[in-house]
This record gives sequence, structure tokens and C-alpha cells, in this order.
Amino acid sequence: MKIVRWLAGFAAAASLLAAIPVTAQPYPNKPIRLIVPFAAGSASDILARMIGEPLSQALGQPIIVDNKPGNNTTVGTELVATAPPDGYTLGLLTNSGLAASPGGLTSGVRYDPVKDLSYITLVASVNYVWLVNNDVDAKTAPELIKLIKANPGKYNYASGNTGGIAYGGYLKNAHKLDVTHVPYKSTPQALADLISGHVQLMVADVPASLSMIRSGKVRPVGVPAPQRYVLLPDVPTFAELGLPTPPNMDGWWALVAPAGTPDAILDRLNKEVVKILKADAIKAKLLQSSFMPTPSTRQQATQYQKDQLQVWKTMIKDLDLKVE
Repeated sequence: MKIVRWLAGFAAAASLLAAIPVTAQPYPNKPIRLIVPFAAGSASDILARMIGEPLSQALGQPIIVDNKPGNNTTVGTELVATAPPDGYTLGLLTNSGLAASPGGLTSGVRYDPVKDLSYITLVASVNYVWLVNNDVDAKTAPELIKLIKANPGKYNYASGNTGGIAYGGYLKNAHKLDVTHVPYKSTPQALADLISGHVQLMVADVPASLSMIRSGKVRPVGVPAPQRYVLLPDVPTFAELGLPTPPNMDGWWALVAPAGTPDAILDRLNKEVVKILKADAIKAKLLQSSFMPTPSTRQQATQYQKDQLQVWKTMIKDLDLKVE
């Protein structure tokens, strides 16, 4: 009888314990994987490590940067889109994988950047500038356009990334320029050939070209933006030079998670990353590396991606752009 009573008491205790809800461990309780769709040493990799260290301190867990380049960033972007939505796989992704490639620039895209991803915050952006070799007899964008039109077929223009392809294609088509596109796999390689004169023109991102502009190795002739750049205050905008301003096709980064990630996790990450991006020390560090910090709400980041997707779809169709 004692055994029966003991078993009955044990069963009652077990039943009581089962009725008590198990409290989940607070997020995060293990390392977080941050996918970067570019190789180590790239601008994206540098940016990831700049924000990864303070984010790790804020969350109390390691942030492990995982470089997954390939197919114009779609390989890394797809890894984020198909990961478990638990907050332990994030992506520092770019306009290439979130707008340009799914907009039609790259074939083989197997994810929907609107439906398959949750946007935490915008992180940073980079501007573009129209450059020429120093032997080109033009000091401004209008002078360059006039020179090209007077010498059809004489000039080549380089591109080293998605933005360079798009801006270069826009300028060629908008102004009906008879120039030859020479695509490169990387911006540094294209800039080296611009300096040596193998190509004469290029639209390049400011982080890659700023030191060469400041040292006088290449000449800026204008920026395709409504306002002058903080990092290039002496270079006039297209509007100031009397030229139409192209759609915004600058480079940008967003911190994203797989769709279905709980709002509480997304809100926590937004709060911490926005705080990091607004800190004076981090802002100064980003600007020193030519990144423009762009902290945002989750809603702003989501809408910006949708707007940029439409911009790229339109430009890709109108200009018949493609990754070569």
C-alpha cells in the first residue's frame, strides 16, 4: 500500500510539474551567425565586423561572420532566406541581392526578397561618382559628354560592381553615348586600368575610389545625386551641372533575418543596431571608411527594399542591363 501511495503521490507531482509552463530561455542564448555575401576583406566584410563587435557586446553572445560570396550575392542571400527563423542566422545583405538581382540583373534567383526575408534595419550606404583618366580632356560631366559625342567609338567605360553597371548604362543610354562597356570582376581592378588609361571612364563607388581621387590619380567630373556628398564636398552634382539626376542606384546594406522570425527578436535587434549606428564613435569609424550610416525603423527598411526593387526592375528593363 505504501508503494501504491508513493506512486500516486509521484504521479500527482509529475502532473503538477507538467502543468507549469516552461519558460523559454531569453534571446540570445548561443552564438549568432551573420552571413555576408562577399569574400573576406570586402567592404561588406569590413562593415560586418565594425558592427558585429559592438552588437556581440550588447547581446552577450558571439557574432560569427560567415562569408558566402557567389552569383552576384544571391548565394548568401538565399542562405539567409532559407534558414530557420529563430534569430540565430542573420544577413548583412546588399542592394545586389535584395533589389538588383531579383529585379532581373542576375539569373537563377530562387528566393523572393519581399516574402522570404524580414528587414531589421538599414545599416549603411555608399555613393557613386563619375571618374575619368587624367589624360581625358574634360573637367566636368557636361564637358565629358560633349567630348564623347565629338569622338564616337573612341572611349571605353569600366564597371566593377552592380552600381557601376547600372549608372554607366544609364549615362550611356540617357545621353546616347557611343562608348564601349568593359566589365571587370572587381572595382580595384577596374580603377587600376582607369589610372593606366586602358579605359578612360568609370562610375565607381566612393569607398573604393576616394583615396585615388584625393591623391589625384583619377579625376571626378560629377556625382549622380541630388546633394553633394559629405566625402566629396567639392564635386558638383549632375543637377548643378545642368544634367538630369539618375534614379538612386547607390549601394546599401540592410540587416535581415528569415521571414517568420519573431517580432520580439527583430525589435531587440533593431534597437541594439540602431543604437550602435548612432553612437558617435561608430559613426566616425564608418565615415572614415566611406560608409554613410543609415539607421532606420523596421518599417522604413522594409519599404526602402520594396522601393529599390521597383527602381532596379525599371532600370534593368529600360537599359537592358545584365551581369556580364
